[in-house]
Amino acid sequence: MYGQQPFPQQQRMERSMSQKKRDQAAARKEFNNDWQTGLCGAPCADPAYCCFALFCATCAAYEQRKLQMGSAWPSQYVCCNGGTCVSGRCGERSNPELCLCCEVCCCFPSAMATTRFMIQDEQRVMNTQCDNCLIGFMLITQQLAFCLRCLASVTNNQDIELLADAVDCLADLTYASVCACMLTQQNLQIKHRNSQQTQGRPGVMAAPTPPTMQPGRPSAPVVLTQGPPQPQPMTYTYTAPPRQAPPPRAPPARAQPHGQYTTGSTYYPE
Repeated sequence: MYGQQPFPQQQRMERSMSQKKRDQAAARKEFNNDWQTGLCGAPCADPAYCCFALFCATCAAYEQRKLQMGSAWPSQYVCCNGGTCVSGRCGERSNPELCLCCEVCCCFPSAMATTRFMIQDEQRVMNTQCDNCLIGFMLITQQLAFCLRCLASVTNNQDIELLADAVDCLADLTYASVCACMLTQQNLQIKHRNSQQTQGRPGVMAAPTPPTMQPGRPSAPVVLTQGPPQPQPMTYTYTAPPRQAPPPRAPPARAQPHGQYTTGSTYYPE
């Protein structure tokens, strides 16, 4: 119907998603931990993995998402970590492997950025100024190449076409190199987290914890301190009634005149 307004539930969901993204972006500005290796030093820190990420970036992004989720994979996997309108509607519960493969192949930038945001939110890691400059330069070159390509198609100018080709080539080289460095940096950070967990030290992890628990005796059950007290289930025990002695038997009936009989009573003849 023309002029039909969206459903209130859909409006609330859109507002909640946008508000969640704004809150997450504002919270990341307060992080105070650094990456183990910057973007510029990532290729030297792990050159083998950097070459692997350069020539097979989708495989690296696929592997990193599973390593980052750890034991939460695949039970808590959602496409792009719930950041898109189709998240949770792609059959992630029935076939998570196929959904993750489609995510990294069809939406590679979102898949890589989602894993990066998950690492930052878990370990409270912030980007350096150099990291932001490199990522910003990559995005600017892509936007500039797109604008020049559109302008060349409209004007049919040969010079603008050549300039668009040069900027497009620069954008592709920048995108490939920066993505390889980002994947290498994220892989080193995940390895650092796993090493901290193996050694029994929390490191820089500050993930949210469930409701606090009260320590008790080993044999006593753990009791939650938050939330209303849970009612205890009522148990019923059947008790058989006491067995009573059988009533005394009545004396046998005596024959009376006129063929009348009485049991335990006095007979009065007529």
